[in-house]
Amino acid sequence: MDAAANVESKRRSSRVLVMGVVTVTVLAAAGVVSMLVVREIARGGRVEKAIAPYRAMGFEVVETSSRSKPGMLDLQAPQGCLLAVSSNDKPIKVERVAGTTEGAGPVLFCMCESERVAVSTDPGDGGLALLSIDAASLGGSRAFAFSPLTSGTKLVTDQACAETSLDAWIDAKKFPVKPADDKWLTAKPARAPLARSGFKVVATVPPAAPFAVVDLAKESCLLAVADEGATKLALRGHGGTALASSGLEGVAYCTAGEVTVSVEREGQGEVTILSAPATRVGGTEGLEELAHEVGLKALASAPPADLAWNAKQLLVASAVPEALVTTTSAPDVVDSAEARVFSLSFKTPGAIAPEAGEDVFSYCEPTLGPNVLESLCLFSGPSKWRISGPEAVGGIARSKLPFWLLAMQGVNDPVALKEETQLFALARHLKYEGFEPTTLEALTELPNGVEILGRAGEDAVVAVSVAPEAPYVIPLTDGAAWATDGPPRIVPLAPLAKVTLTTGKKSLPSKNVRRTVVFRRQKK
Repeated sequence: MDAAANVESKRRSSRVLVMGVVTVTVLAAAGVVSMLVVREIARGGRVEKAIAPYRAMGFEVVETSSRSKPGMLDLQAPQGCLLAVSSNDKPIKVERVAGTTEGAGPVLFCMCESERVAVSTDPGDGGLALLSIDAASLGGSRAFAFSPLTSGTKLVTDQACAETSLDAWIDAKKFPVKPADDKWLTAKPARAPLARSGFKVVATVPPAAPFAVVDLAKESCLLAVADEGATKLALRGHGGTALASSGLEGVAYCTAGEVTVSVEREGQGEVTILSAPATRVGGTEGLEELAHEVGLKALASAPPADLAWNAKQLLVASAVPEALVTTTSAPDVVDSAEARVFSLSFKTPGAIAPEAGEDVFSYCEPTLGPNVLESLCLFSGPSKWRISGPEAVGGIARSKLPFWLLAMQGVNDPVALKEETQLFALARHLKYEGFEPTTLEALTELPNGVEILGRAGEDAVVAVSVAPEAPYVIPLTDGAAWATDGPPRIVPLAPLAKVTLTTGKKSLPSKNVRRTVVFRRQKK
């Protein structure tokens, strides 16, 4: 019985021992598994924390690294813009068919189509993730300067579709729009003519950005002015089309329709972008005149389809009533027996030349030549135009003499025609200043001048005598003499007050043939 009891005791002890060993083993295994789970959760948490800011920007997770390969991703990545993010600050390597690049994380790059991508890093106790976003949301590599990522590495890998991605970004109105003010216009007195002609600051290209996107209104003109440090300016349209000739100081452009453009700059200097109604500026020719007046070199341009419209803007800005202006485009230029004033706007050099009878004279400013694309021409009688060929691209705007020049109707002297072109230039200049031409109203012709009565709502006048005989155009003044091709004499005049303006010692043609044109300015 003792022996049997010993055997049973040993059997029970052995069972207890086996159960203890099994229990310890299970507990140990559970501890290891728990530790691995906790570590994996912690690793995943670090990765999730690293990518959370980019999720908020619109990025979506393509794939995250596994526990077995926490620092490696190898996959077929989608097209669009991709972002490789690590949970630590180690460099990230990106391998593609086109080559391998390594840089500080996160690494941003865009692809035009889906392809195999390998991303690797030293994960430490963290991991790696690859995120994606539609290229239209980011603008591709061309718009990297505007991406919300402020650090890391940005790779240019989408040259084949960069312009398409940028267009999609612009069309989706993803570009930043910052409030602009007109401090630039008032910072220097020399810029005052731009403000008086209706220009407003609509955007700037700051030193940190390569370009700015601007929505141009219908029938408007744009002028982009570079400060020191910007080496070159260009105007970009849809598809990367160059809309305006680049220059060192400015880019100018006029358009009949609404259009979105980007002003691009090389260098670091700030660029100021302004816009004004085309009718106030005078189209591209008037825009170049204004730019020259403020000391800028800017060659203005307009779309080929808008050239007849562009020519019209110069006449309207020169105080020709819009109802008198008609337009025609090359090569189908229709003749007009009554027109005497012509504005030309061409893309094809030397594409047009006037044809007139022997007893009809003309004058063009600038003189038409092989390299002249824009000009204002006056004729003393009916005229015709010769177009060089069916490939000519351009437009013509034409008009009768406006009411304020009817006194010179029928004048057949090239000198008189030249002085008429100077009067149109004077009218443009005064229109920028807010003046409009009037005749006959609130004035009395005197033997050697005119007496002008101030009208309600006006504060200043400029007066010129015009006649069908020499001297054809004589500026009138209350002091120093002035010329029509120079700064005018602006005479302050209160409502119901009177002022007498004369030619000084010069004599005027008879009151029966001459007429005084009074440019009056409305109070600001």
